[in-house]
Amino acid sequence: MNKIKDRNRRIIIRVKKKILKDTELSDKKYIASYKDIKKYFKYFNKILFKDKLNSFNDIQIKRLVKASGQCVENIDYYKGTSFFVLEMMPKYKNKLEFLNTLSHEMVHLWQQTVMKDTGSHNKLFFSFKPKFKKLNLTLSY
Repeated sequence: MNKIKDRNRRIIIRVKKKILKDTELSDKKYIASYKDIKKYFKYFNKILFKDKLNSFNDIQIKRLVKASGQCVENIDYYKGTSFFVLEMMPKYKNKLEFLNTLSHEMVHLWQQTVMKDTGSHNKLFFSFKPKFKKLNLTLSY
């Protein structure tokens, strides 16, 4: 059991260092890519969600009006199924803003798919704040 905890601790430290390195040029504009979305989804899924999160059914990089990212649930009432789409902006102020947005939308996906919750900014959503802080990320509205 201690080997597993030690391994997980090493993974968290490694990813935290990677995030710090990737975000050290915080003034530099960042252009979102499907490759980075998938790469960081994998990292965050392992650390924040213990690999319990399924991928989004679709990912779209597009201009959004009042958000920097969205987790959109499409419901097929005929089939009784849900389809989750991640929508991300094409450009961000910096890479840290991109990572905060992606991980934020992943919490919404976790709420709705794993916990069968509403996906709103509630107590369950903000329970991730300490985990985000360990990775130098910020969880906010």
